Amino acid sequence: MPVPAALARAAFPAPVLDVLRTLAGAGHRSWLVGGAVRDLLLHRPRTATDFDVATPARPEEVTRLFRKVIPTGIEHGTVTVLARGEPVEVTTFRGEGAYLDGRRPESVTFLQDLEADLARRDFTMNALAYDPLGPEFRDPFGGRDDLRRRRVRAVGDPAARFAEDGLRPMRAVRFVAQLGFELDAATRAAIPGALDVVRLVAAERITDELSKLLVARHAPAALRLLRSTGLLGVVLPALAAVPERELAHAEAVAGAAPPELAIRLAALLHPLGPEGAGAALAALRLPRQVSDAATALIRFFPCRRAHGAGLPAPDPVALRRWASRVEPQRVDTLLAVAAAEARVSPPASRRRAGAEVTRLRKRVTDVLRERPPLAIRDLALDGREVAAVLGTAPGPRVGEALRHLLDRVLHDPRENEPERLRAALRDWSAQQTGSI
Repeated sequence: MPVPAALARAAFPAPVLDVLRTLAGAGHRSWLVGGAVRDLLLHRPRTATDFDVATPARPEEVTRLFRKVIPTGIEHGTVTVLARGEPVEVTTFRGEGAYLDGRRPESVTFLQDLEADLARRDFTMNALAYDPLGPEFRDPFGGRDDLRRRRVRAVGDPAARFAEDGLRPMRAVRFVAQLGFELDAATRAAIPGALDVVRLVAAERITDELSKLLVARHAPAALRLLRSTGLLGVVLPALAAVPERELAHAEAVAGAAPPELAIRLAALLHPLGPEGAGAALAALRLPRQVSDAATALIRFFPCRRAHGAGLPAPDPVALRRWASRVEPQRVDTLLAVAAAEARVSPPASRRRAGAEVTRLRKRVTDVLRERPPLAIRDLALDGREVAAVLGTAPGPRVGEALRHLLDRVLHDPRENEPERLRAALRDWSAQQTGSI
């Protein structure tokens, strides 16, 4: 098969070529396989650690050929060779036994045949192999043609591929999100029948695919696929139960929002409200930092259609109070989400919604430029000083007094001076107790 020009012109990392030469010198002709070959054909950049080598050499033979080898998955034929200080993953050609649990094969058989190894892979675009030393290109299942047609197609029978590994339907949709491809009709049709196998996959593996999908360029199309194939009901069942119109809106806003995981999760899950979204995020077992950030954003999500608090009034007092509630570090993010929602608004209201956000952004910027006090820590009196004025020990009453003072300076930042706050405290205490 002719070598595609994209591969013929490609420059390969020296560590990868070193590994291939060493294997070839020992009589083991080896190949670059899978995603590296796919991405080179698509002119997508790769790093030295992104190249996987497939070889007829058994793991123990690979280990003997190199000075430093890490047995990262030796029971499945995979070792990591350190070449020039860079890790290069090397896997023996293999066949796989029956998948009894939808996650891993019951057994692995080491092979000498490249095509048999490629036959076990998930999608045709990943069943590609290239030997840059030959040079020679192998494509036994039409993966290059599928790349030209911009489609994701399973190798062989899609139902069988999905029954082997329940993560593969999620991977199919994730590739749609990242590449902007279509799902092959037969491959798409096989997903609903594989949902029980998807349920067997560990939450962390599902979440990893969902996370990559959400921040990808074509996330909205992939989210629609999750919904139409039934995958959403497995991955985010509470969201799948949301009325279709609200769900479509959330998908659109998520796709238009900045491509950061916490932001897009907040956009997608905001119809559930903070409590429902928090439960959904906990089930995904995301890093705590991501789930906490997403939940905080949902609490103040500026959605005009759902439960959210909406955008603040444009006067300075309202803007200061809003910025205080949401915390200054989230102001830009929430305005970016509001701008995203404006971009996916119905055509009749899109321009007006965008103009509202633009005006609001300018007013918020003007207000924050003055650096007004927005939190208790910004007050000119601290808790110790408040307790002294009130003649009380630190406790709930001091906290209540600090909140009163903050409310006062949010209304008028000029009040944030020690003497003015002391006078305000005396008045407040008098109203509370009748004396000071």
